[in-house]
Amino acid sequence: MAPLTYIASTLVTGLIVVGLVAALARSREWRSAAATPGAVRTGGTSAVTTLTETARSPLGWTVAFLALVLVIGGGTIAFMTGAIPTAVGQALGVALVLVAATVMGGYLFWGVYHSARYRGIGSAQATGTGLWVLGMVLIVAIVVRLAMA
Repeated sequence: MAPLTYIASTLVTGLIVVGLVAALARSREWRSAAATPGAVRTGGTSAVTTLTETARSPLGWTVAFLALVLVIGGGTIAFMTGAIPTAVGQALGVALVLVAATVMGGYLFWGVYHSARYRGIGSAQATGTGLWVLGMVLIVAIVVRLAMA
């Protein structure tokens, strides 16, 4: 098991990051527009509207990123320390590799797509370019794996 100082350091650092995110989220409230006096408010919002607003806000992306970091980090720590049974540990290892590959592949695709769109290429062509780059990365990974075997 990892020394207690490393675990304590990880927890303290995580708490500091969460505190900073909360402080930054609260400090942005001054930018929101005040409600117009006499404006009529409708009832509640639908779940789709709430998800759409969350996906468009920087705070939503920040919270999703921190949740992803905590899930991957916690899973990695649990996998490496052997705190879980062997069969579950193997499934967790495969799941961690799949999540990490999906995140990295999505990041690569998103960057290539937006780079192509910025250069004036259409949406379909930019999507094709992003998928082509992902395919090339997959082929390189297969070649490296076969060369190392």
